[in-house]
Amino acid sequence: MNLTKALQIEGWMLKPELEWLATQAAKHKIIVEIGSFKGRSTRALADNTDGLVVAIDDFWGPREIELPNRHTIYETFLANTADLSNIAVIKANHRDLPNPEFVPDMVFLDGAHEYDAVKEDILFWLPRTAGLLAGHDFGWCPGVDQAVRELLPNFQVAPGNSIWFVNL
Repeated sequence: MNLTKALQIEGWMLKPELEWLATQAAKHKIIVEIGSFKGRSTRALADNTDGLVVAIDDFWGPREIELPNRHTIYETFLANTADLSNIAVIKANHRDLPNPEFVPDMVFLDGAHEYDAVKEDILFWLPRTAGLLAGHDFGWCPGVDQAVRELLPNFQVAPGNSIWFVNL
């Protein structure tokens, strides 16, 4: 497991969560990440898969948090992932994109935390994922908790962290 560079990047993903992502990434080949911020979780995924990570974000950061250098997030992400050859970056609001022309075997949702947005993300990716659907901030964000409980009755929470997941 390689987390050396991921742990050097600013973000809210805790080490046990990065470890869980790295372990899952090693088992998957086409990974979609919704919400990449400065690349902490992207690194954990890309450094531990032989496959491709598609990082989709508008790189404006969480709206519910005041960020002083919001306009530099994308450049910071690019610098933090510049040496990776197995990522495809899509700088856009993921809700504005057409249906993907590929089927990911892992999707990690961390782009929004409000109930309606998380629900929309789950409903969009659930039928388009052949493998693992997961997300961040379970137990921290009431909107995440409500959407996950409502839509995914068989979900689990990774031990020792706030990542929810369901194997499809």
